[in-house]
Amino acid sequence: MIRLFTLFGRAVRAWWGEFLFLLVLNFVWLLAQLTVVLGPPATLGLYVVAKKVLDRDLVGFEDFWPAFRQGFGRAWLWGGVQLVVYGVLGCNLFIYGDRAGVSFMALRYAWILLLSAWFVLNLYYWPLNLAQSDRRFSTTLSNAAKMALLNPVSTIIYALLALLFIAGSVMSGVLLGAVLGVWLALWGTLVVQDRLDQHT
Repeated sequence: MIRLFTLFGRAVRAWWGEFLFLLVLNFVWLLAQLTVVLGPPATLGLYVVAKKVLDRDLVGFEDFWPAFRQGFGRAWLWGGVQLVVYGVLGCNLFIYGDRAGVSFMALRYAWILLLSAWFVLNLYYWPLNLAQSDRRFSTTLSNAAKMALLNPVSTIIYALLALLFIAGSVMSGVLLGAVLGVWLALWGTLVVQDRLDQHT
């Protein structure tokens, strides 16, 4: 757990080194999410920039836009699956959330567990995708699952901390617009790199 906070601190320090550009980039990313269509490629672009920041490269929109354009299809394969998984599980919880009975209660627990697992896999997805040579969706998802299973305790803690950060950011509004996407991308990239270093 201490390691996760250390990595988060490193992410914030890396952000501070490019904070003016990354503030603007985070607003661009947030606006893209509101359009839905531009959301997935903007997320990919955000992670590409985060990786370059952590590699101590000079960064700018000349790094973001090529990733946005060239990775549009790849990003939307990921984004389309997000819509299906979150949509189906979310609708099931909404429609059957108040149904009585043991079977419905078991289903609700199963759906919540699946949502939680999917959230965890997506914390690892883009950092792993950019770190590996085989960037197919199925390969990345499989590697994300392996990483989660190899590090169960730290993965659960990481997911809970990320969820608290997301919830706090959304509730505050200020953090949502200013740092949410960038901080998660930087932190996630550092966490995945740390995991990879431990297993090599």
